[in-house]
Amino acid sequence: MHFEDSDFSKTFHYDKVVSKFATYYLLDDFFIMEVNEGEHFNWDKLNKLLDSLRDHYGNHKTLAYIANRVNSYSIDPVLWSYFDKDDSILIAASIVSYRDSSFMNANIEKQMASIPMKRAHSLAEAINWVQQLKEFN
Repeated sequence: MHFEDSDFSKTFHYDKVVSKFATYYLLDDFFIMEVNEGEHFNWDKLNKLLDSLRDHYGNHKTLAYIANRVNSYSIDPVLWSYFDKDDSILIAASIVSYRDSSFMNANIEKQMASIPMKRAHSLAEAINWVQQLKEFN
């Protein structure tokens, strides 16, 4: 389910950003990204996303990320190793998978990630997990 089609879009305050490769929703402590159909999410797109996040949140905000995989796209799983750096803006991530193949890919990505990662079957499950993170409580 797309974020804007969910009840969450009516209960949370957010800013919407539409880029060439994705739409993302910026909330207080996390953001939700929906990558466009057929895209390949790579280093260049990650850097554009991070620049946009820093423009919105500043350089010292820490965030959780929810990948709402409503579309079929590919991602370079090595990107998750970037967030091992001390200056990373991301402290946790959840991947919402609506298909078995996407869930299996998330298993591989989880092994590559050095930040906490939750694989979820729904947007509600991912948002609930993010809201329970000790860093935000």
